[in-house]
Amino acid sequence: MILKMKGIKKSFGKKKIFTNLNIALKKGEVFALIGPNGVGKTTLMRIILEWDKDFEGEYFKEEGVKIGYSPETPVFPEILTGRKVLEYYMEVREMKKSVYRKESVNLMERVGLVLSKDTLVKNYSKGMKQRLAVAQSLIGDPDILLLDEPSAGQDFLGQQQMQDLIGELKKEGKAIMLNSHLLYDVERVADRGIIIMDESVYREFTKEDFKSTTLADMFIETAKEVKHESCN
Repeated sequence: MILKMKGIKKSFGKKKIFTNLNIALKKGEVFALIGPNGVGKTTLMRIILEWDKDFEGEYFKEEGVKIGYSPETPVFPEILTGRKVLEYYMEVREMKKSVYRKESVNLMERVGLVLSKDTLVKNYSKGMKQRLAVAQSLIGDPDILLLDEPSAGQDFLGQQQMQDLIGELKKEGKAIMLNSHLLYDVERVADRGIIIMDESVYREFTKEDFKSTTLADMFIETAKEVKHESCN
């Protein structure tokens, strides 16, 4: 396992987020994070990124592992072009100009934005900004990718392209954590995953489960078991 979390407990004041959460990521695998809004999926990613260290439990990742993160709601300087945004992040990482000028275009092409590489971010749609966030997460060739709603704002073709990209990254040996409400898309790319319904109800699944049921049915069944408010 490239990353492992065991017995994770997390609270915000008196509100419990996790009481005994176990997560493990493997190289060359897509791990899906499924659940209703507000159950702590983004919080979990922040813990993995070590931005939030106020939790209990065991956290381990292999030495030297690099993590890339694509947020659900990316914010970029609107006065820059998409390519310049990537070059800015590369420069911050002290990459050589001769390298990042070429690499920025390569990443824009990879996420399907090469024709818009010189368009100002202020003119990007929600889906285009999401693609740019994914491109940003790939800077430096990370070992682990945390993708928070990477298909948000995408049309059908864009969703298919994002699925294809995730499949390519998986073949390259990346360990990918995918948070998405597009359950059909998750079924197509996920190897394993977990449904988080509240602080203590977790349902694990693998792609083998999809031979007999759908992720949507699993989600609804789990929600009914805990009488989640969305089912009332």
